[in-house]
Amino acid sequence: MAEPDALNSAAQVYAKLVPLPLRTVAAKMPPQVRRSVKRRLDRTLASRESRLHRRAVKRVRENGSGNVPDGRAKAVDGRVGHVHRGLTTDFARHTDLALVTTAFDSAGIPWFAVPALDDRRISLAVPQDRKGDVRRVLRALLEAQTGYVVSVSPSNESTAAVPGSHVKAWKHFAKARVIRLTWLRTDPTRSLWIGEQQGVEIEFWTHNTTLATPRLVGPRPNRVQRVVPAEAEAVVSVTHDRLSGYADIAADAERTLTREGFEVQRIEEITYPVDAVVLWEHSEPWAEALLRATLRSIHQYAPWIDVVHIVASRPVPGWVRVSERLRLAGAAAGTDPALQELPGAAGRFLLFRPGALLARPVRAFDYFTPLGGTRPRRGGWSAEEAAAPWAAQAYANTGRAVVHGYAHGPQPYTVEALGGIRPDHAGGHGAPDGQYVSELPGTHPVDGLVHHAAHVAALADPSGEATLTVHAAMPRITRLLERLLVRRDTQQLHLMGLGSTEAGTAGGTRTVLGFLRRYYPVPSPFERPVPAVAPEPEPEPEPGPAPEPGPAPELGPAPEPEQGRATGGGPWR
Repeated sequence: MAEPDALNSAAQVYAKLVPLPLRTVAAKMPPQVRRSVKRRLDRTLASRESRLHRRAVKRVRENGSGNVPDGRAKAVDGRVGHVHRGLTTDFARHTDLALVTTAFDSAGIPWFAVPALDDRRISLAVPQDRKGDVRRVLRALLEAQTGYVVSVSPSNESTAAVPGSHVKAWKHFAKARVIRLTWLRTDPTRSLWIGEQQGVEIEFWTHNTTLATPRLVGPRPNRVQRVVPAEAEAVVSVTHDRLSGYADIAADAERTLTREGFEVQRIEEITYPVDAVVLWEHSEPWAEALLRATLRSIHQYAPWIDVVHIVASRPVPGWVRVSERLRLAGAAAGTDPALQELPGAAGRFLLFRPGALLARPVRAFDYFTPLGGTRPRRGGWSAEEAAAPWAAQAYANTGRAVVHGYAHGPQPYTVEALGGIRPDHAGGHGAPDGQYVSELPGTHPVDGLVHHAAHVAALADPSGEATLTVHAAMPRITRLLERLLVRRDTQQLHLMGLGSTEAGTAGGTRTVLGFLRRYYPVPSPFERPVPAVAPEPEPEPEPGPAPEPGPAPELGPAPEPEQGRATGGGPWR
């Protein structure tokens, strides 16, 4: 049986307006008379609701947040999305929150942000007695900018594909204690879609007047407290990183409002700065594509990164933009163990070797502990790994045997752990170049040595999601990358073998570079803008044999290289 809508159901309004004795008498009236009265009442309520809805739409449009999309697009499942240039997950989060809070403010609905248990979404608390106003203003908002609504508690996502401006999208609203609003957003290439795992959740807090001091009680637990005084407390502004670990932690970041007491530090919150160190070791076109994708992945999925350091043993491409957030340092090849001497680097950083990428939003907590330790990913373990030179050096350095390897991908490092490596074990590992190997290598020697030493010293806790490591020459790589492009369900990724003969012969390098263009279509602030050049008219093709394959595609044009700036001493030149 379908749920009645608490706000426009004629039967419910009839029960509220007509006393029980009169309803008893009315029950003895002919059925056609009762149906006629209810139809009139239903038409009257529908007309009133339509007027209120038009008024709410007008108010929402007059008080728009200013986040106007560049256009609309249709997703593969038929839902409507909004096109934004420079789209990032953090931008979508800010845009969604601004839309809802601006709409609430225009309708005079009180609200405050709540640090929810799910870091992916921002939660807002509103009084239960304003539920009718909330439905009206949100339906108007979702008509002004098409979005979708589902019930979170109790869970019911049967309306996930129904635009929120439709009445039937709200059929479960009467019993909902928490709802979620989502907007699908995409970039101009339609390759990146954001919104399915994000959105804004609205919690309806109820009044409890049985105590001496009236309280507001939340419908579900959160990170701070579920019960607050009903009387308005001091309102404080907080940055979004206090509500979501995926958000930017810049001091000048956008702020929102919450109640005093909800701004307390979360137990998993990382308060110290974290940098990124990117190694630039090759100069081929595919290497530039990998570097561009790495910088875009940091910008897209880790906005909390403080400064990006490019450690270059080759001339840096001219499109790299040096700024306060990106610095260059020249270095000799194979200086991983000396990264603790990198000038200006934070005490904790993520190390990106060529091909290491972030593939979806990550938190600093995914790689570091609140007390400053690291969370390296465990890797496979085999007889070859156990007999590898790095395992013997790790045992000699710590006196403890190695029992597992470490996965590829971005590596969490600390200056303290690097400084604890004995000098006679700090170099000479002879690690193979991951972009020229014919098959996937095992644990990188430096990673194995450093992470094992940190684990023994209680500075590392091997944990976290697995890494997907892909060799460009592997069979059926096209199918694997297409699947990854559709699902985007891997937290971190490492692409290897792009410079190998096998990958070049089989076309794997070309396939990987095409994948990178589609997976990371949004430029980062670490790149110089591509100058707009009017395309030249193409000549008419002449009939003849099929042309030979051209050079491998890139993420963007590669200008003439310029030499990276050298800083510091020791291994840095």
